[in-house]
Amino acid sequence: MKTPTEFVKEWMKTVCSNDVNAIISQYKEDAVLLGTLDKKVRKGLDKIKEYFDFFVQLKPCGKITEIIEKDYGLTAVINGTYDFDLVEDDNQLLAPARFTFVLERVGITWKIQSHHSSKQP
Repeated sequence: MKTPTEFVKEWMKTVCSNDVNAIISQYKEDAVLLGTLDKKVRKGLDKIKEYFDFFVQLKPCGKITEIIEKDYGLTAVINGTYDFDLVEDDNQLLAPARFTFVLERVGITWKIQSHHSSKQP
């Protein structure tokens, strides 16, 4: 089984693939997302998919720059920072952001229960 940190690093690789279905497969059915570029709180896979349908249009790919793991057994909390490279109107943009993931162990894997990401001030 992957550690919570390994899971979040794998999540980032999946985001870089720009495959919405692969991205949302890492979230629990009733997960909550506060997206980096979103004003809404999104609950459930349908709403989370709406956000990632928008987000992948910017061809996001990121790099985790800091990560702090707290593993509590059946749950884990991962905090840190990442930098997203985005493409908007043929311009390359850098979007540094902070994140918190709350992960829940489901069988032998992790699933995202809550994910908050916000641009760095």
